[in-house]
Amino acid sequence: MTSAAGTTVSVHPLHGLEPDNLLAFLALLGLLRALEASQPQWQPRVDWAGDSLAARLHLSLSVTSTDIVAACDQGISLLQSAYVFDRPDPNYTAEQFRSAFHGSSNMERERLAAALGSDVGRQGNEMAEITLLCTMSGQGHQHFLERLNLAVKDPDGGVSARRPELVRSLFSPWRYGGNPKLSFRWDPLEDRRYAYQYGNPEESRNKIGSEPGACRLAAVGFTAFTSAPAVTGLRTIGGARHRLEICWPIVQVPTSLAGHVALLAHPWLVQPDLSPRLRAYGVRAIARSRRYTVGRFRSFERATIQPL
Repeated sequence: MTSAAGTTVSVHPLHGLEPDNLLAFLALLGLLRALEASQPQWQPRVDWAGDSLAARLHLSLSVTSTDIVAACDQGISLLQSAYVFDRPDPNYTAEQFRSAFHGSSNMERERLAAALGSDVGRQGNEMAEITLLCTMSGQGHQHFLERLNLAVKDPDGGVSARRPELVRSLFSPWRYGGNPKLSFRWDPLEDRRYAYQYGNPEESRNKIGSEPGACRLAAVGFTAFTSAPAVTGLRTIGGARHRLEICWPIVQVPTSLAGHVALLAHPWLVQPDLSPRLRAYGVRAIARSRRYTVGRFRSFERATIQPL
């Protein structure tokens, strides 16, 4: 599933993105989404190279990392109008969900609706079903829709505040320490189980904060994970719901956002015994991250990598 034909003119290593981190993969999708929104002529594509699985951005024009970050920032700004909500959490009835999201002329708003869930609830349940990527619904004052809005809107400091965060998240190992209210609990370092901690994980001094640039990109990349109703309940592409697991492809050929979405939707992706057949589509490995719940909180653990 490579992107449309085009010659790669510049290749940019993305040192901040790890293959086994769900937040990093969502940020990668957000990078592609933002660049396609602001600079579609660049034909952005991504692959993972070498034994270390290092992410690389391929572009059809010669641009600098400064140009890339500026285009990302512009793309997020172009998409942010879709991320306006009438409540902090996705606790909609089916009718409220339809009213809030459907019938909009904003295509990104429709994508966001499809990623959030469905207005077709299970039989006997009037509530809209929500994606398994939603890890919070108000517990501990953590609000999913509120954070999506906060992540994409222009910060108080404007360009001078957001662009350095994007630089750090894309091109350098992550340091964290950012606003914890940007966190979506998609990063495996947000695993706060007591057995893994040197101190009480509920205390502020033992919390790592967020990686703001990655969270901003991930909020945009989230819309790639479309959900749809099925006989067994809501199904999210890339999701093995009976295992509460999200899977994603690690590609060895430069692949566009559309190519990644097609691979996420492929039924072989979530079936370990059939996944090796995806080699024919340029996939070199599959990452699988399990969602778990400890007390009131949900998180995603570091993914296991299945080489193909």
